[in-house]
Order: sequence, then structure tokens, then C-alpha cells
Amino acid sequence: MQIDQSSLRQLYRNLDNLRQDVPRVNAWALNDMAFAVHRENKALMKRVFDNPVPYTLNAFYVRKATPQVQTATVLRKDRIQGQHYLEVQQDGGSRKQTGFEKLLSRRLKYEGILQSVLPTKSAGRNRYGNLSQGLIQQVLSAVQSQRDSAQNTTADSRKRAGKRRAAYFVPQADSSLSPGVYERRGKTIRKMLAFSDTVPSYSARFPMEEHGRKVASAEAAPAFDRALSRAVKARV
Repeated sequence: MQIDQSSLRQLYRNLDNLRQDVPRVNAWALNDMAFAVHRENKALMKRVFDNPVPYTLNAFYVRKATPQVQTATVLRKDRIQGQHYLEVQQDGGSRKQTGFEKLLSRRLKYEGILQSVLPTKSAGRNRYGNLSQGLIQQVLSAVQSQRDSAQNTTADSRKRAGKRRAAYFVPQADSSLSPGVYERRGKTIRKMLAFSDTVPSYSARFPMEEHGRKVASAEAAPAFDRALSRAVKARV
């Protein structure tokens, strides 16, 4: 029995066909690498941030590569307006005011400089550790700072609520109470929010670019092997 190169002709034909598949193989591999970065990005956020909200964990998406466009990209979803808060976590620096802080600083009758609002231990929080929307809305209404003035608390609505509902107030400038928002329930007064005239500043703690490049590099060889095997199986 003779075995010569004629026995390899089918393999040669398969190899010729695979050359045509190179752009598609590259796209599959690049997409695998991008989705690996995307998964690790979520894992990194869970390690870096304390109980991140779903909005944070889902802040990125993958723009897939194609045979025509040989680039896969992990992108941050755009905000409707303003700087994305993850930029500060990634690069460090000062953060801009939140919507809540903007409303208070612009609408509240307060003589001091209100740059940031810091919750106290008494402030109601959601399961992710952030101020609850219920508390935010109650405070804005009580201190007459709602965007829609019709939602602000009035004398009549306060009377209807009676003593069942907590009252919120900001002390006068000459008060012995420190600047902030206080809750009054009967004779009990608790400070819920503290006012600060300084801009919160953060050190960089979310190395997304650096971490992503390491993950992509480690995933390159196995991703290409999987893509090539997939193309070979399709040709056999």
C-alpha cells in the first residue's frame, strides 16, 4: 500500500477554504476576547465597589467585530447628559453634583455654600446602600426644592398628614444645629443629611483599561483556537 500526497488533497482543499475564513475566524476570536473582558469587568466592579447597583454592573456593552470590521470594542453606555460617574472611579478626581444636590443648592433657602450632601447613619437607604428615593422625595418636598413646585409640601398637606409622617427641615443660620436636613418625629429630632461646601474627590480605583488589556491578552490564544476549531468543523 502506497501513501503519497494524493491522500492529503482533501486536507489541502480544506486549508485553501480556511484561508477564505480568516476574517470570520478573527471576528469570532475578537468577540470571545471582548466578552471575556466584559465578564471580568463586572467581576472587577463587584470587588472594587461595595454592593454595586444593577445600573453600574450593566454600564458596559460589547460592539462586536465582523468579517468586515475586525475590531471588537467594550464600551461604556452613554449618559443622557453630563459626565459618567464611572469616569471619576476610573481616572480619579472630583465628582460633579448629583441631581439631588443640584436641586437643593439651587432651590433651597440656605445661606451657606452647598456643594455636596452626605447621608448620616440615620438616613434611610436602599439595599445597595444608597439614599432611598422615598427619603429624597420627602426631603425635597418638605424643604420646598422639588423641580415641580406642585409636589412641594404645603400647609394643607402637612395638616392632612398629621403626626403620622415625619417632618423635615433645614435649621436657620443662627441655629445651634449644624447645617443639614433634620427629621422631626414628635419631640425627637435626628440629623439625616449633612451639608458640605467641599467637592467630593476620589482616587482612581477602577482600572478598567489596564485590567481589560490583561484579560484580552490572556484570552487571545484560547479564543483563536476555539474560533479555528469552529471553522474547521464547519468545513469537514
